[in-house]
Amino acid sequence: MPFGSSTTDFPLVGTPLERVLDWSVELPRRQALPLVAALWGVVLVADAGTGRMVSLTGLYLLMLCFTTWCVGRGPALLAACLATTATVLINGFGDSFSAQASTIPTAIAFWNVGMRICTSILMIFLAGAFRRVFNRERQHARVDPLTGLGNRRSFLIESRKLSLMGGRGDRVMLCGLIELDNFKMINVRHGHSAGDETLLVVAETLSGVLRPCDATARLGRSEFAFCLMVRNNAAAEKKSREIHEVVTAALTRLPWTPTCSLGASAQHNLHAAFCVADSALYSAKDLAAGSWRYNR
Repeated sequence: MPFGSSTTDFPLVGTPLERVLDWSVELPRRQALPLVAALWGVVLVADAGTGRMVSLTGLYLLMLCFTTWCVGRGPALLAACLATTATVLINGFGDSFSAQASTIPTAIAFWNVGMRICTSILMIFLAGAFRRVFNRERQHARVDPLTGLGNRRSFLIESRKLSLMGGRGDRVMLCGLIELDNFKMINVRHGHSAGDETLLVVAETLSGVLRPCDATARLGRSEFAFCLMVRNNAAAEKKSREIHEVVTAALTRLPWTPTCSLGASAQHNLHAAFCVADSALYSAKDLAAGSWRYNR
């Protein structure tokens, strides 16, 4: 079965920093804001408690980066202004790497404050740029480059989200696998461009027949998957038939008239649904090209 059956198929990133980055990216803004505010409070209290002799510059810069990463540059710039004001009130106008003098020339005082502001702005823009690059690369790592659908990894993540959010009441999770029949022969007889066009037709049709909140993916060379929540088994079987009919109708409009087989199942458990769907797909392929099967 090409679909992963456990988390070991898609191991989590290894280092603690990478895990924190992955976790923080998924953190909703409404949850991130109170967390960021609380951490800022801890840093300010620590700064006030340690006195002028102890520098907490690293913590301030870390908090600016974290604020930018979680809630954006705007709130981070506001936090930088407030933090600069707070540090001046707490520590005075001296630089942050030496003991604070009791008096300091006005020009130097303004210079030091200006340096703090410039350093803060620089860190904010660097953190913001890194977040944009991180988001772009993360998105690319989860998308099939040809069809634009999710890949295996993203599909597992999205399916689990559906399983967690939709497991209420009597609703069940409909999972299905679609495989193009004799896909290798399409490439041999009509060229790889025909094969690519066939894959694109399946991807576009799946995206059209399913809702944006449903999970879809290209799992392998000619295999696709979908996952959605439905009311009951009767609705699941009807939806499976509809998906197969719509995809088949789209494929018949191609000059080489390819066909596809579909296997589906609806269960309360994600892993069980895909195991049964996989078995249904093999049954459909054994029956005849272009067939579909729904197994309970």
